[in-house]
Amino acid sequence: MVRESFLILSHLIVRREWETKQMVVTLEDALTVLKKWRDESASLLIVAESPFRQHLRGIHEPGVDWSMGMRAKVSQVTFSPGAKGPKAGIVVFDGGSDNLSLSVGGCAFVYEEPHEAQPIVRAEAEFATLSALSIFFPSNEAFVAYELRE
Repeated sequence: MVRESFLILSHLIVRREWETKQMVVTLEDALTVLKKWRDESASLLIVAESPFRQHLRGIHEPGVDWSMGMRAKVSQVTFSPGAKGPKAGIVVFDGGSDNLSLSVGGCAFVYEEPHEAQPIVRAEAEFATLSALSIFFPSNEAFVAYELRE
């Protein structure tokens, strides 16, 4: 019983330390990262899903579940400081034959580097990526842009 309590407590401490390493960033900071990637022509992997939840939407409520992934580069970043809502920031990802345009003005953002990843995936993250920017929409969609190692 004591050992199990210790293991649970250790897991919670490690989990809490990992959670505090995530860096929530502002719209301006997120757009700065995206502009840097655009200027460097960084190779990205964009993955997304809706809904971003722990349960299956189709079982609990009607709706459409979707997910997508694409390799892309940032081709356009627009920031309109006076604008309110989604149009305050727009980013366009160019995937060669496909483009993805996101109005991100009302989103929440988390920036991470691979050494901050959960221990179970840290080695893979450090091998494949340089950084990641998660974009969370109020409508419960989530997009993650991974800056890939060349």
